[in-house]
Amino acid sequence: MIACGGKPASQTTTKAVVKPDKGTTAATALYDRLGGQRAIVPVVDDFVNRVAADARINRRFLNTDIPRLKSLLVEFVCMATGGPCKYSGQDMETSHAGMELVDEEFTALVEDLAATLDKFKVPVTEKTELLGALGPLQPQIVTPKDRLKPATDAQLAKATATLDKITDDAARELMQAAILAAKRGQRNYADQLFSRVEVLVGAQVVAAAAPTFREGAPQRIDTPLKQMPKDTPPQPKTVGSSDEENPSATQLPGSLKGTITVDGKPLDGVGLVMLYPATGNYAKRAAKYRVVEQRNKQFSPRLLAIPPGSTVAFPNFDGVYHNVFSLSATQPFDIGIYKDGQSREMKFDKLGLVRLGCNIHAKMASYIFVIDAPAYVPVEGAQEFSFRSLAPGRYKARVWSEHSAQPAELDLAINPGMNHTTFDVKGDAETGPSADKFGRTRQPAGKK
Repeated sequence: MIACGGKPASQTTTKAVVKPDKGTTAATALYDRLGGQRAIVPVVDDFVNRVAADARINRRFLNTDIPRLKSLLVEFVCMATGGPCKYSGQDMETSHAGMELVDEEFTALVEDLAATLDKFKVPVTEKTELLGALGPLQPQIVTPKDRLKPATDAQLAKATATLDKITDDAARELMQAAILAAKRGQRNYADQLFSRVEVLVGAQVVAAAAPTFREGAPQRIDTPLKQMPKDTPPQPKTVGSSDEENPSATQLPGSLKGTITVDGKPLDGVGLVMLYPATGNYAKRAAKYRVVEQRNKQFSPRLLAIPPGSTVAFPNFDGVYHNVFSLSATQPFDIGIYKDGQSREMKFDKLGLVRLGCNIHAKMASYIFVIDAPAYVPVEGAQEFSFRSLAPGRYKARVWSEHSAQPAELDLAINPGMNHTTFDVKGDAETGPSADKFGRTRQPAGKK
């Protein structure tokens, strides 16, 4: 729970009993006094297993890659105690942004670690020093109380009334945990637990409790789940070029190449160029069927451009749950949780930008642009974009980057032959993780 990313560590059965050498002094690195990595690995293994059995905190790990977590904890403890390891995970604030951890959960983690250190007979000095190193982390990973929104007594009563309808023991325990989280004000976490209850017993069984956990979230999409083949190839980073999808029947005499810059600097990320003739009518693009996948805790494509009326499938090829949602005014929605190749589809009719997020993994983000432009092309970084076939004349260009709050509008002349240009746009979009599906910030606890 306190790290993401990295490679699994090799396993060992070495016992972590600390027996300092005669020459050990207080100045010796804690890493060496603990016995080095040989000792840290089994300590971490026991600690994670202990947490997994602790009802106060273990549900936080239901959607976690445990081998990866253990590997990163070894790296973190090694680095934090003065060892030679390099921690490959995210910083504590970033990795816990949006998790809504509370003091009780942090206390459970500290107590479980203390019990593990006692099991391995770590001396008092080293135990105190290691536990003391965790203290400064508390304000970085625990959510300030003013960010929590406890459910009302009436809402809690509705949720509690559904417990009698749940006969599955695992689902009943999850429901009780969801009610406790809602009482604490951990709104996002409560919804995640409730969503797992729905997976186990069916949404209809606990439908009366849904408003307790979903109030303020966008409309829930409950279309039937479909199964996508797990060997489906990964999607590219950008999808949606008019030249590729609907090439001109005849080669027109004009063409355009160029790049996007952001505040004068090369684009870092994705962007989109849309061209509209200044005068005259133009043919509408045909609706498409496209895919935005969740794979390795990332969305692909990062940018999808589609005509209105297009249908998009959202398969999850990870072994953990994701919850795709959008708060965008163009089309707000919440498609729920699923995994292992399952997918839901949605139709996009309204023009505009849709920013996608995952309600479980705050760093995941992607963009769908629903556009009626006759010519459009996505742009990846500093790479050159190209329109191969354009009629000479005046155009209105709408140019966007993921760092821009709104597309820039510029006038453009296309002459016969090859034309070149650079579009510069503003980098005025908000940075950091998007808000959760309730519109609440997922910025690290120390930031607003």
